[in-house]
Amino acid sequence: MREKRIEFEGAIYHVMQRGNNKEKIFQSDADKKFFTAELANSKKKYGFKLFGFVLLDNHYHLLLQTGTIPLSKIMQRQNSLYSRYYNRVHERIDHLFGLRYKSIIVENEKYLFTVLRYLHWNPVRAGMANDVSDYKWSSDVFYRQGRSDLVDTNFIYNIISDNRSIAIKEYVRLVQKDSVLKNEHKYIIGEDFFKDLLGEASQEKKILDSIIFDLGLNEEQIKSIKGGSRSRKLKPYKEAFIKEALSQGYTIKEIGEFLSVSDKAVYKIKQSSSGREEMLTIQ
Repeated sequence: MREKRIEFEGAIYHVMQRGNNKEKIFQSDADKKFFTAELANSKKKYGFKLFGFVLLDNHYHLLLQTGTIPLSKIMQRQNSLYSRYYNRVHERIDHLFGLRYKSIIVENEKYLFTVLRYLHWNPVRAGMANDVSDYKWSSDVFYRQGRSDLVDTNFIYNIISDNRSIAIKEYVRLVQKDSVLKNEHKYIIGEDFFKDLLGEASQEKKILDSIIFDLGLNEEQIKSIKGGSRSRKLKPYKEAFIKEALSQGYTIKEIGEFLSVSDKAVYKIKQSSSGREEMLTIQ
């Protein structure tokens, strides 16, 4: 039985959905335009707030806050309508999406900003753009231009500053790779806030939930891994997760807390994985 999702009015979610077998779900700008148009229609119909999004070739991310209508109903409409459109236009009959969408509750402002920045840097990390501002199929353009039609930018702006022009300027400074923390934030909520929000060591980190999402596991497997499962079948996935998390700059302690295991357990998995790689290299 699949685990019931945690849903309540006013919850903020980071939603991830990928194509079946990691295949493309967007083949053209027309596809992405249809998706965002239906996203706007879904907002009108169900009354949720959209704080961020990014559409890549084989998956998408949303950052939204639900109202009275639960997330499951919003996602069912969005994915169903887009799937029918995509199959009709591209003359296919297979399932477009693989596993169920993954949703993570955003519990505080620090994580909210971290997810938003992560979404906007996704195309750069994927090699689809040279800079955040170069990619037009994300919510970054709405924040830079001060738009609030599809994306509810006011929520983020108001956290940063009561002055709209200052909020836009500081948003740009916040997401830019080389300018974060290099300028004084004298107008708004203080430099210490930004240091806590985006410390130098974590500016380019991939979010741990996204690392585990990219392994292609189902919800039960992800739940088991994050719950400290010792299943041998899941060990290769744990090893892959730990290797990627370490390469992103996470500490063994941070990884252990995420996986609900001790630092020692993470270290042992890391060492056993490294040992096998060395043996393969020697052979």
